[in-house]
Amino acid sequence: MLLFPQKNEKTTGTDQIFYILTERRDIIDKLGQLLRLAGFSQVEAIASSVLQTTSLQLTSQARGVIIDVGDSANPQETILAIKTLVPRDIWCCVVGNQDAITLAQLYARQGLHYFYLGAQDDELIRIVTTGKTVSGFRWAVNISVLGCKGGVGNTSIAYQLVNKIIQIRQMPTLFIQGKAGSNDLDLLFDKKMNQELIPANKYLDLMCLQDETLPQLKYETTEKYNFVVYEETVNSAEKERIRQIVELSSCLIVVLDRSMSSVRVARQMIEINESINRSRRTPRRLLLCLSDSRPVSSEMLSQEDIQALIQRKIDIVFPWRKTRQRSSFFPLKSRISPADLLTRRVLGTSETPKHFNLLSKCKRIGGI
Repeated sequence: MLLFPQKNEKTTGTDQIFYILTERRDIIDKLGQLLRLAGFSQVEAIASSVLQTTSLQLTSQARGVIIDVGDSANPQETILAIKTLVPRDIWCCVVGNQDAITLAQLYARQGLHYFYLGAQDDELIRIVTTGKTVSGFRWAVNISVLGCKGGVGNTSIAYQLVNKIIQIRQMPTLFIQGKAGSNDLDLLFDKKMNQELIPANKYLDLMCLQDETLPQLKYETTEKYNFVVYEETVNSAEKERIRQIVELSSCLIVVLDRSMSSVRVARQMIEINESINRSRRTPRRLLLCLSDSRPVSSEMLSQEDIQALIQRKIDIVFPWRKTRQRSSFFPLKSRISPADLLTRRVLGTSETPKHFNLLSKCKRIGGI
């Protein structure tokens, strides 16, 4: 659906900047010395952990980024952080204290080299000098927002998600709407849509599919995107098509309402996802969103009923809300919005907003 890579022939010179992302001073000194001896005169340190970094300010002269993961032996969070922080056209590798072949293989499947700092210094510098990648590419964060029924609001949810991703990360993003979607990207973004890529703003491009085949995008066209969001309603889709979409997604967002028909479709997608995960080494993330596009009545299924039927917890609820004025002497909200919560879970960042911490602190000191 999203990326079918080909060899990337792009090369750069040793006069460009290498960044080292680590909290450890000794690693900054060690890698900085090795890089300078190899001919890279411009080396800059970013004193932070990759899991604590919210954004990377890299210049246009960036040659590559070396990320130190220390003693971490679980790469999944690190890989997601790299995908959401490092532009895909910038070379990147990981270094750490673990001498494990399986760990290196896990990173390699995502197009990343992993080097053991205790014994692979020479190999690290050799790969850095050549700019060689593991497989010629790094996958984007492929996000599919799939509606279990028409009118449940999955286009609106996908639209909010896309806008919040580019607001938080400011990374190149592609928004694709399938033929069975609401076909209203032209109205949402005030753009005339066709099969080609349409620029929406500095960080966002759009594509609206005109047929039911999944897009066959070439690597040269899509290598710049860190995020690809695909949105479609799949309640009438063939099982094999749903399976194809799930297989090509790294994050699956299933949107359902309180109807039995949408619950059946959601259960089918959960079963397909579980089946694929059992046969794949890298499972994809699944987020279930309950969207109330109309007022909830007693005749509708409750959240507890739905969770019992699908045998899984609902992750996020988008409640029905009428537009109304609210007065408050304290302007800060005490809760994170469903769209913000969804975005944070997709990006793998903290789910506690800064204003919530401030509000809690004010309550503790008797401010309110």
